[in-house]
Amino acid sequence: FDLKTLPVDFVECLMRFLPTENEVKVLRLYERERKPIENLSDEDRFMMQFSKIERLMQKMTIMAFIGNFAESIQMLTPQLHAIIAASVSIKSSQKLKKILEIILALGNYMNSSKRGAVYGFKLQSLDLLLETKSTDRKQTLLHYISNVVKEKYQHVSLFYNELHYVEKAAAVSLENVLLDVKELQRGLDLTKREYTMHDHNTMLKEFIQNNEGKLKKLQDDAKIAQDAFDDAVKYFGENPKTTPPSVFFPVFVRFVKAYKQAEEENELRKKQEQALMEKLMEQEALMEQQDQKSPSHKTKRQQQELIAELRRRQVKDNRHVYEGKDGAIEDIITGKR
Repeated sequence: FDLKTLPVDFVECLMRFLPTENEVKVLRLYERERKPIENLSDEDRFMMQFSKIERLMQKMTIMAFIGNFAESIQMLTPQLHAIIAASVSIKSSQKLKKILEIILALGNYMNSSKRGAVYGFKLQSLDLLLETKSTDRKQTLLHYISNVVKEKYQHVSLFYNELHYVEKAAAVSLENVLLDVKELQRGLDLTKREYTMHDHNTMLKEFIQNNEGKLKKLQDDAKIAQDAFDDAVKYFGENPKTTPPSVFFPVFVRFVKAYKQAEEENELRKKQEQALMEKLMEQEALMEQQDQKSPSHKTKRQQQELIAELRRRQVKDNRHVYEGKDGAIEDIITGKR
């Protein structure tokens, strides 16, 4: 079991060439019949030596397990921690809760003439906020929500700062991670059995003593991750059995990304509107100066038309009627899509 003499990469390579049970029987029969070994090919002689080792596959499996154990712990632990952090932060975020309440209230208001109030919506319906656009197709409902939040609920505008490791959690297959944790336990159990059969091998003893606690910690993390994720999914009215992390967390990743983009676009639009207003004021000031100098009728008319156009655009940009895509606004609050 000395991995310094036989590195784990070499062990895993050898495992692909170990003789099968039938090949071992044939080689042992060949030896019992006292046939000349030199008649065998180099490959068969190599297999002959392997076939004489008791529990060869079990021992090689244990060596591979021991060699990969530290890397497995190092790989699985951050994934479990990401699930825990993301699940807890999403469920406990009061700012996110307020944002969702605002969306629900807006949906109820926009549909007040068509149906009674509803008390919730499917998380997947958050994606539809980008499909509901103003009549001029320049803004989505999410742009409007972002504006409302900034103007009236600014204390929750940075709700996404309360969400931790959501993107990392979205990339985790919790089912596969839990299976890997169980596989590590099976590997440790196999190592313990071999230890009792191998005259209490010192290397196996040290490995078990040094790493049994690490596996127990990983198993505890796995239990916490599973419970935290189930609690978060149920909190939002979803079913953990049909809503894995690869479905649940990406909803929030997409929503946060779209919300931040809406914030940036709103800010850009505000700057553009401010520039328009400044230009309008400059034109009005110029008209006053030219009035004092008795400008020509044509020049005055052109200036008046420009000012009227600027005012019209200013009003249009600030008055939006939102239309749902194929009834999208109803779907946002009922979650029918």
